[in-house]
Amino acid sequence: MIVSYEDVAQSRPQKHSVSVIGIRWNAKRRTIVIGDRTVTLTPTEYHLLCSLQYGVPITYTDLVRTVYNCALDEKVRIMLDKHIDRIRGKIRGSGIYVYCVLTYGYLLFDELLPEEEG
Repeated sequence: MIVSYEDVAQSRPQKHSVSVIGIRWNAKRRTIVIGDRTVTLTPTEYHLLCSLQYGVPITYTDLVRTVYNCALDEKVRIMLDKHIDRIRGKIRGSGIYVYCVLTYGYLLFDELLPEEEG
């Protein structure tokens, strides 16, 4: 899903019980706990998601520099997107989601409920 930052901020669910703040992080085991659900991540996935943990958008360039320690180019961007897709699959249904902020980067945010989208 690709949205603008303003769309996400305006559509944020008010009745949602899980939030970015409620995630428990375990760097040693590379796991996150969301409610009663534990999600195990690869080292790269954990580092990417950890970079997004504050609920603010992070640029593609900053993510690539932090996680891969290289410059952003088309091949690296494809690799970044694939890792994000794998993370999304692992956290699907947990109440949080990694949003793509069009032409900017990524944002970890409360998942928009279907009846609140659109």
